[in-house]
Amino acid sequence: MTDFSLQDFYLFVRLAESLSVAAVARERNEHPSQVSRALSRMETACGLRLFHRSTHGLSLTDDGCIFLEHAKTISQNAAALSDDLASRSNRVSGQVRISVACILAEYVLIPNLRELVDRHPDLDVSLHISDRPVDMSTEGIDIAVRAGIPPRDTHVARKLGSHRRALYASPVYLAARGFPRTPDDLLHHDLIANAAVNAHNQWPFDGGDELSTFPVAGRVLADNTSAIVSLMQANLGIGRINKVIGAELVARGALKQVLEDYEDTTEFDISAVTLAPRNRVPKIRVCLEFLSECFRKFRESS
Repeated sequence: MTDFSLQDFYLFVRLAESLSVAAVARERNEHPSQVSRALSRMETACGLRLFHRSTHGLSLTDDGCIFLEHAKTISQNAAALSDDLASRSNRVSGQVRISVACILAEYVLIPNLRELVDRHPDLDVSLHISDRPVDMSTEGIDIAVRAGIPPRDTHVARKLGSHRRALYASPVYLAARGFPRTPDDLLHHDLIANAAVNAHNQWPFDGGDELSTFPVAGRVLADNTSAIVSLMQANLGIGRINKVIGAELVARGALKQVLEDYEDTTEFDISAVTLAPRNRVPKIRVCLEFLSECFRKFRESS
């Protein structure tokens, strides 16, 4: 095993996560042949085939699965050592992997990210943008920005703000199809559903005495909320999104809120979640402070 470097283990883990030589080569700004040669060298060094290759990409062999377990452990231990040393020197450096929902990334995080990277020149930020819930420990996520998902016992959550959801459509769509006056009117409208999180397709309404739910199948579906915003702006129907973002788009004239009289006032916390031992690491601490600044409007609106 003396033929392996720490970078080899990092490379192997990324190949196992992406199952694509080309994708990893793009990340590393290298030619795919360099990544392929590095993988072949690792296989030669241990005398085993670690990946099956095909035109569709890579897949782990049984030996590769065993190698991956150890490669992850070695990579995580090396990262933990680096973090511990950084904590002692209070130096902000290294990479922070942040998982964030698409709409929050596009409208909140990315527009402010320049300030963070300018403030800390030795800090690298890897954004993992998806509405899909992540397993922080197995996917190597340092911070997960989550809305309405309670943290596990092994996690530490820092509240960034709160929000609720409402229904919106474009002025052009509403001019053509009319405003719904009651939730039942939605039966006669085009609705945009969430293909990734089915719970978001149960639209709640406050009828005064009780809360009712309208199940949405949707003529058009998208697997992230940012795409749902784009579909609404493309006049494809009514969708349900974060109200703070919705209010901003209403102010721009891009959308209009519908069924305000039936709006569900349930609040959802937005939190930055970290693994318990990691929240005091300098690079993670400064990112948490940055996120708190970014999401200030979610606190002011609640």
